[in-house]
Amino acid sequence: MKKKLILFIFAFLSSLPLFSIGFGYHVFEVRTTPEFSDGTFPVSVLYQFNFPMPDFIHGSKTEMAFRLDNGLVYRTLRQNPYTGEYEYIGDYTTQFDEFNLYISQGFYRTDFASDDLLTLTVSIDGRWENAFERLSWMNNPNELVGVFREFKNGENVDRWPGASWPANPELAGNRSAATIFFSFGLELDYMRNIITRKDGVYFSSFVRYAPGVIQFFGRTSDFILWRNELDFAWTIFSVRQAYTDRNTTWVSLVLEDKFRYQYVTGSQIPAFTEWNEIWGTEGLNTEHSIRNRLMLTFYGPQINSYDCYPRASFFFDLGISCGRLNGTDSSVFEVYSSYGFRAEFVIFNIANLYYEIGSVFDPIKDEKEEVIQRFGVSIGI
Repeated sequence: MKKKLILFIFAFLSSLPLFSIGFGYHVFEVRTTPEFSDGTFPVSVLYQFNFPMPDFIHGSKTEMAFRLDNGLVYRTLRQNPYTGEYEYIGDYTTQFDEFNLYISQGFYRTDFASDDLLTLTVSIDGRWENAFERLSWMNNPNELVGVFREFKNGENVDRWPGASWPANPELAGNRSAATIFFSFGLELDYMRNIITRKDGVYFSSFVRYAPGVIQFFGRTSDFILWRNELDFAWTIFSVRQAYTDRNTTWVSLVLEDKFRYQYVTGSQIPAFTEWNEIWGTEGLNTEHSIRNRLMLTFYGPQINSYDCYPRASFFFDLGISCGRLNGTDSSVFEVYSSYGFRAEFVIFNIANLYYEIGSVFDPIKDEKEEVIQRFGVSIGI
């Protein structure tokens, strides 16, 4: 009976966007990956359907929306399926669908920032995942050993029979998992963001709770997560374009610092809770994750429009993973870092053509620094 009830809830929530198309639709991000069609074809998309809501507080925004994020994501299995201890196994593919049905209420509109100074949000969320071998492994007949399967004596057999998957509970059984959780968050926004100029401070914090007792499709999740973001920005100088009626920038220089902290605990912590990636690498799946990015960005002239301009950034990323290694009783402390340069051209704030080059230091993978270059297109609408 419980499973039928949850299936009904999933079906009802999934049908909501069909009735809300006329009320507002936004695509926030379209992602690509080099593994699929050399990075030229989208593999995942984040979009949202808005419901018409009156503002409960005059001058502040009330919002109710249904957000969907689905597609493919590539992950690395870095802990032994039997013991949970750290061991690089390989890369695999995960198909995912995540929904968020949320309502938010803002308080106190300011002239400095474009949003309310304080916003409170509550939501009910769900996520379904199905993991399988990486596409390159399935298409390469010379690869005999994958993450989950391997060829032995001419047969394709399970590589980890009877594994308990202590650090990756979503990979147990048929490697499919559904999770229901609740989220509560707040935002403090005192950031003036005028495309090529940015000043102020922004803070957000939310708690996500996935109690094991309501995971009716298999207990692959039972955790509490607390995630925080703190951003500072300062426009060092900005030169406005002369001989134009538009308030556009000729050149500007912006200094930003973005700090992230996450705490997660529980008996079943799936991989999608991880938040330990910095540019070029990611840390261990631990109880505490800290990330910080210091970035100096030079903006070039806005060309014929507010939304078309070049920019170049120098960045330094620092990551720390510490505390209990999830799925084990071991405690670890790891520091990893990267620095580099990113040049890009922004087209109507929809598409970015970019080139990145940087150096990565990851003590778990290698004591030597690794130089990485990337060129691609990112899309967000």
